[in-house]
Amino acid sequence: MRKILVPVDGSEGSDKAVRFAISLATESNDEIILLNVQHSYNTPHVKKFFSQEEIRAYQEELSKDVFSHTLELTNNTSAQVRTLMRRGDPGKEICAESKERAADFIVMGYRGLGAVKRAIMGSVATNVLHETEIPVVIVP
Repeated sequence: MRKILVPVDGSEGSDKAVRFAISLATESNDEIILLNVQHSYNTPHVKKFFSQEEIRAYQEELSKDVFSHTLELTNNTSAQVRTLMRRGDPGKEICAESKERAADFIVMGYRGLGAVKRAIMGSVATNVLHETEIPVVIVP
């Protein structure tokens, strides 16, 4: 059984990655792990206006929306599909989850932000490529 970790955020790039992962999951005992990472919002300014419970509820609602959309793409696969949500920095959380689940590889979308935005904001895909020890498939 292979474990394929697919970070999802509901974007077109994420959808392409899910479709590609489905095409790779050729055996019914392969497992596709859909991972949604919500930013922590753990800042002093946010804490002034919202309780931890409100922030968690908001994160769970956003994650539920992403999974509701993404799971529609997996309806016709024989692979096992699992959904997980984590909170924190997406690049770090994706790498941590891949280790914890002993994933065989990561399949993820790549959003072409352009050189300037990528240099300023960083790229989750680039961070994962540099930090993980398992193969990463970037779906354009």
